[in-house]
Amino acid sequence: MPDEHLMYPRPQAGDFYVHRLLHDMQEDEDLFVEFLGDSDAVLGRYPEVDDEAKKLIATHDYAGLQHRGLHPIMIVQFQRHIEWGMRMTASREAATSVTDATS
Repeated sequence: MPDEHLMYPRPQAGDFYVHRLLHDMQEDEDLFVEFLGDSDAVLGRYPEVDDEAKKLIATHDYAGLQHRGLHPIMIVQFQRHIEWGMRMTASREAATSVTDATS
């Protein structure tokens, strides 16, 4: 089937490793929390992932990941995980600052 009839572009052959990285962060909560704190350290453990993909992931460029051809479900799961993780981190920080202020 020609690419123009697909709902999203075909992934590049090397994007197996990008999918693997996204999957690993989805399945390993400790890895994901570490990614939120130091994305460079986590991305550095995946030498097979090219610099362009690492930049798209580190900057949460969901449209760029889609344009690259990553599977839309993987992108949506990554986006939800990022947004939920950021909300939870902000909530914890707010709760800590309120607790510190009342102590």
